[in-house]
Amino acid sequence: MKYLSLAFCLCYFSISHAQLRPAQGSFEKKWVKSETYDMTWYALRDTTTKIEIGRVSTQISEIKGQIVVVSSVSMKGMQGTWIDSSICEKTRFSPIRHASYNPQRDIVLNFGQIVTGSYTDKKQEKKTLINDTTHAAYFDSNLYPVLIRWLPLNNGFTQKIAIYDYNPSAKIGVISASVNAVSSATYSSQKSGLREVWIVDVTDEISNAKSQYIVDKVNRKLWKQSIEAGGRNMTMEVFE
Repeated sequence: MKYLSLAFCLCYFSISHAQLRPAQGSFEKKWVKSETYDMTWYALRDTTTKIEIGRVSTQISEIKGQIVVVSSVSMKGMQGTWIDSSICEKTRFSPIRHASYNPQRDIVLNFGQIVTGSYTDKKQEKKTLINDTTHAAYFDSNLYPVLIRWLPLNNGFTQKIAIYDYNPSAKIGVISASVNAVSSATYSSQKSGLREVWIVDVTDEISNAKSQYIVDKVNRKLWKQSIEAGGRNMTMEVFE
């Protein structure tokens, strides 16, 4: 009996700490809905002074069994808009396509066991065709910040998430994002008043950044996201 109990514990530990991959039941789909929200992007000086550097608009749509997320970023002092789009299927959240266009580079990824597409470095005027074989299921790295809001969040919740990222100057392939801690708190909104929220602490292997998401308990609205990367601190807050 002792050995059976030990085997059960080891099995449970390995399952509960495994990477989350596309599957039915991975997320709480009751939170998935079509919505549009805008966030103001700030750089923090001395962790207290906020300097607005841009606006981020995100549109989430459910279209014919697919979830489409389109984000547009307008940076102060820069011409043009940065556009990112991701498509995944609704049942398992398996990624289908990702496209991103900004003044520095363009990228198009068609997902599957073999990831195809292209990466265009506009500064070097160089285009690279992508043909990358993967060996495990994954989520789109561009989509995982949205997926975090749909996890079964609770006090003490942790989870590793398998994501695919393509960055020639960093990492290419299936890597991890980690929900390291979830706790309860309150958030003061200008229009909605005091809200009960989840504080979700996240890291990923994309840039070794630390992020904190403030997510409404009632409707999973994202109120705020803080980012610490490369010695810089930034925050994005919902524009009400």
